Amino acid sequence: MFGPMSRSIDSVTELREQFQPYVLKRDVPLMRDQLSLDDGQVTVVETLVGDYETQFSEASDKAQQAQRDGMQRMFESFMGGNSRERFQQSFEKIQADLEQMAVEAGGELPPETRRQYFREQMQKMGEEMAKEREASGAAAETRRIAGEIAQAAEKWRREKADMDAKVLESVKTTLREPQAARWAAFDRFLRREKTLARGRLSGESVNLFAVVDEAGISKDSLAKLGTLLDEYEERLDAALKRRNEYLAQNESKALKAITEGDAKAMEQLADRMIDLRNGVRNVNEESRAAIVAALEAEEGRKVEKAALEAAYGRVYRATRTDRAFRTALELPDLSPDARKAIEDLQALYATEIEAMNQRIAQTIRKSEPEQLKSEAVRATTMLTGGGGVFFDRPQNDATDALFEKRGETGDGYVKRLAALLTPEQAEKLPKGSGRDDGRRQGPFGSWTIAEMPEEARAAAKAADKDGNGVLEGDERRALFQNMRPQDGGGAGGGAPQDQGGNGRGGQRGRQRGGNAN
Repeated sequence: MFGPMSRSIDSVTELREQFQPYVLKRDVPLMRDQLSLDDGQVTVVETLVGDYETQFSEASDKAQQAQRDGMQRMFESFMGGNSRERFQQSFEKIQADLEQMAVEAGGELPPETRRQYFREQMQKMGEEMAKEREASGAAAETRRIAGEIAQAAEKWRREKADMDAKVLESVKTTLREPQAARWAAFDRFLRREKTLARGRLSGESVNLFAVVDEAGISKDSLAKLGTLLDEYEERLDAALKRRNEYLAQNESKALKAITEGDAKAMEQLADRMIDLRNGVRNVNEESRAAIVAALEAEEGRKVEKAALEAAYGRVYRATRTDRAFRTALELPDLSPDARKAIEDLQALYATEIEAMNQRIAQTIRKSEPEQLKSEAVRATTMLTGGGGVFFDRPQNDATDALFEKRGETGDGYVKRLAALLTPEQAEKLPKGSGRDDGRRQGPFGSWTIAEMPEEARAAAKAADKDGNGVLEGDERRALFQNMRPQDGGGAGGGAPQDQGGNGRGGQRGRQRGGNAN
């Protein structure tokens, strides 16, 4: 139950990021390069950042433990008495009811019918339990504990902000006049590297400096983009500052809304949060359009492609059909006539699929903000009678039907492709179905590695044998085998988020900001 609540709070706060240090010792070489530090300055900065790391780690561990203890006490308060038994009995009764309904219907019930019945019954039980808890005083105790958690969260936020500001100011005092002139640009660069990846909306975390790098445009073209990239850097930084400052202040407010069951207050937090996240995304999209327009057609297409893949990965990432065409064209024994026929078929597929991808991306862009707000608002029902909804299965993704149609179209092209090959050649095409490409599925919400929780990505990458960024077939089974506990403990965590950057910085992206005025 409290896992979903944490995710709901996370949608309007920086709950996860609040316990991460802003700078680390491994960032010192970056500071050296960006600010042209000499050896003596590097030694001083290493000491300053090392002391900050030690202080932050100790304080963060203490704050995290206090939060875990508080959440445990709140959980125990919420699930006290016979609550556990009642939940278990309710699950068993609902399952028996659904089995009986299936018998009476003469067959398996539609998934939506099952979800709706489950939702209604758990909601009813939650409301009954809420009334009982209010009468007994248990609800007041849970709210009291939640209030303490909110106060502790606000205390830690201020403590963290103070430590972050002090270490940066200390580093700044080591700079000489020419170096100090670079500080503002470096500060923008650092904020982009450290916080851009914290987006929740598709396109919010795009780094156009990395996109331009990955597109591989010429040096002359890159020089022409100088003014546009400078403008992008300034606009993006302003949008990030607004977003970050708002989210950092929201944890105690979100917890207060939950303890009071104030859906309106949470909705207001979510609305403002979505506006600020959209602000970051809009800067990326508007700047992308300007950059593409400033380039020659071919290079513009490269940048557009790289940007869309970065913004809407599960839409524009290579599909099974794309891989099938690539495999076919790489066959060493392909005849010239067959190659020409395959290339023509591939061009036809690309034209048809482009329109589908545009529609899917538009649907994602429209639906995500409402989904994010809904996730936040539903947390406010947990302590006031709607806790049952936290046991409900998530609603279907708004794009599921569109991905299904795209997959069916792709599968049709694979069949047409196979018909152009010999049986031996066709056997080498990728197995499976394109109907799962891009759809949110599995225990992590998606089989696309980039969209999985950070703690699961390392294990997922190890299982991704073909390196396409999506787990399929045997790769999924391998993931679960690797995540099984070996000693009765947990499944184990993946690699933590790279505090030295979000992995999208790019070489020019790293340089820009450190060398600007």
